[in-house]
Amino acid sequence: MDEDRRMRRLPRFPIRGVTGAITTPQEAEVINLSLGGALVEHQGTLRVGGVCLLDLPVPGEPLTVRCRVVHSGAVRRDPNGTLYYRTGIEFLDITPEAEQALEAFIRSYGAPYQ
Repeated sequence: MDEDRRMRRLPRFPIRGVTGAITTPQEAEVINLSLGGALVEHQGTLRVGGVCLLDLPVPGEPLTVRCRVVHSGAVRRDPNGTLYYRTGIEFLDITPEAEQALEAFIRSYGAPYQ
């Protein structure tokens, strides 16, 4: 187990092929997801400590969660020169209903939540 995983409060699970939106209308790819936060890849910068919204395409109605940016840094540049960032976000003020929807969404990707 790597040190990064041991330091997490909640387990994160790899999620591929999910496109959400972070701070409208910026599209973001969800890299991993937990009940406490997510790692997303996107264009443009987000300020560490800033508040943003993450929209997730959960079944039924899309889920929008208020988040705080924990860390963010450039990770790659595409052939056109566009810079992409990976940003760790922590969920804020998540309701029990939103948490249930998020847990079901994570479970749908094979994560072992019970």
